[in-house]
Amino acid sequence: MSNWLNLPIHGQAAWPTEDFNLVFENIEILLKPAKRDTEQSAHVDLERYPEKEAITAINRFLSILSWCDHTPMRIWWERGGFSGSFKPIPIFRDNTRSVGSCICNYPFFRKVEQNQKAVLALALYREALMAISVPFEYLGYFKILNIKWRDKYIDGNNELIEGIRSTIPLLKETTVIERIGKLSSTETNVPKYLYEYGRCAIAHAYSTPLVDPDDWSDNLRLANELPIIRALAEYVINEMGVSDSILG
Repeated sequence: MSNWLNLPIHGQAAWPTEDFNLVFENIEILLKPAKRDTEQSAHVDLERYPEKEAITAINRFLSILSWCDHTPMRIWWERGGFSGSFKPIPIFRDNTRSVGSCICNYPFFRKVEQNQKAVLALALYREALMAISVPFEYLGYFKILNIKWRDKYIDGNNELIEGIRSTIPLLKETTVIERIGKLSSTETNVPKYLYEYGRCAIAHAYSTPLVDPDDWSDNLRLANELPIIRALAEYVINEMGVSDSILG
């Protein structure tokens, strides 16, 4: 007898217009579109797959969508996903819902990346996009940089800082270049500044510099620097050879 897991999905990435069966990570996932009275949702028969593996596969799938559309996608737990039904059950609509741009003949042909560092990077990227705090989003992108470069001082040099230094000149987005230029007008060592007054100031609260989440000036400063850190993280993911298309 079937035991369906029914999970509402929140986010605006590409989503099918009709019921769509997706085999991802060797798990069959049924995607349901948003309708007038129901949410977009994902469903797995737990009689066929362990719950932990099913939910992990859905999260990996959502991480790829988040990367391809650069928008947060998540299981909408607060809407009350459930299991135990003998068939897939749509989730009734909530007035605060966020649904994807639906696509006919849903062209999803992606698989989980073979490079485990890339898999982690996509998960961290989706986590950063989902953050409702500017400091936490900032720190989330920095964690992606840490996948590539060690955060450790050796003979006075920090590999993470030097990695940022070597990558900044490679960034191409006009807005990012402008923000780097503006920051350079006040800071002589931008990579070290981003590390100490961004990453470290957010992660620690023992000594200065530190970030006070209630201080609007701290939030404004980090928000202005956020496009730089996000662009660095996206560059690192692109360097791993991760496609940004759901076509594969």
